[in-house]
Amino acid sequence: MKIIFAEQLVKCRKEKQLSQEELANQLFISRQAISKWETGEAEPDLGKIEAAAKVLDVPVEVLLFGGDASQSESGFKKKIKGLLEEDEADKDWHGNHRWREWQYKPINNGWEFLARYYWVIFGFIGMLVWALART
Repeated sequence: MKIIFAEQLVKCRKEKQLSQEELANQLFISRQAISKWETGEAEPDLGKIEAAAKVLDVPVEVLLFGGDASQSESGFKKKIKGLLEEDEADKDWHGNHRWREWQYKPINNGWEFLARYYWVIFGFIGMLVWALART
């Protein structure tokens, strides 16, 4: 991917109808710095790029690599979104309070105990380490 920050900065700034001076004031830098960024004479640090993207209301990826702001969502982000959405089994588990059934059901064997109270093992290990260290 080619970084086209200078062209994108000009394009996004003009779309937001901001002058170099107005953008510079919002970023707390000089107008000359904006001019150098737009001509490619200088490059900002990442913090300034993020701040400029926030002021221009575009994702950083659009400001750096170009493209449409509405279509900037990458495949990785789509996959993460898909993983974070609840599927039908999760909705049933949470919506019908099935977790309560599991929590209050009697424990039939050691594996069920470990599945519910695995954290107790850490306490026992900590006590053993402490006791062995004291002797």
